[in-house]
Amino acid sequence: MGSRDVEALETQTKALRAVDYQCGGGMCRDAVVVRIHRGHRMLATSISEPARARLFSAVADLHNLAGWTCFDSGHIGAAQHHLDVALKLAADGENAELIANIHYRRGRIDLHYGAPDEALTQFELGRLAARRAGSKLAASILSANQGWAYAKKGDANLAVGLMDRAGEEFAETDEAEPPDWARFFTEVDVSAMAGSVHIDLALRKGGRHTGLAIAALTDAVRGYGPEMARSRSLCLSMLATGHVLGGDGDQALAVGVQAIESAETLKSVRTRDRLRPLEREAAKHTADADCRTLAEEVTLFVTGQDQT
Repeated sequence: MGSRDVEALETQTKALRAVDYQCGGGMCRDAVVVRIHRGHRMLATSISEPARARLFSAVADLHNLAGWTCFDSGHIGAAQHHLDVALKLAADGENAELIANIHYRRGRIDLHYGAPDEALTQFELGRLAARRAGSKLAASILSANQGWAYAKKGDANLAVGLMDRAGEEFAETDEAEPPDWARFFTEVDVSAMAGSVHIDLALRKGGRHTGLAIAALTDAVRGYGPEMARSRSLCLSMLATGHVLGGDGDQALAVGVQAIESAETLKSVRTRDRLRPLEREAAKHTADADCRTLAEEVTLFVTGQDQT
């Protein structure tokens, strides 16, 4: 057992992560778990010392991916278990940058299920790990998500300030080849995060945040390619919500239908969950025929998904 075996495991994880981004966690979760068993067998064998720390990180990242695919599939207990194991293995491998990413993903689960304070605790732990690693990219990811958590709490000053910091940290990133678990965070994703921050502020405060959310999310939707189909789908749902808030029912319906059609192609519970705020906002505008139609279409899709 040596470095080539570890590299093969890393290559398999990269391929499965690509499936997750493009098709949703439900499409590859079982395959990830199979590779985890293989990884743990490798940990139990004799391996050269230089490759051992890399193996710990490789298996940790498999658990990291397993946690994310379980989260995306709605298996929250399993997601938390895999991320707990990932954190321990990453610590054993002394990989602070991976530790930062695992805390980011734990925080995102908290954020998705309405616990921004718990999410902020995870994001702060992630920032500490990013600082130890000296990774501006990891720091940027954490700052952006801290901003989103504060947006969900309705704190516009902190939310926007942290998003600005995320942009500055991203601009300072000098990693020519980022680790696979952080490769998703590009300029397009920075726009998506800015849109996420402003859409939540728009839902709570309205005002200028609606226009800022629409602009950022439009850029993100245009920038995501088919390899990031889930991210594009999530942004479409928020963009449609922005158009509802902006009083443009016709555009909200057009984008909302795209969001539904995109979600139909993905094995992702999160794409369904992200449609719920759109459903609620559209349902408030009973005088607008387009919003009424949109609310009905989202309800039909979400109800159908809940029954499968």
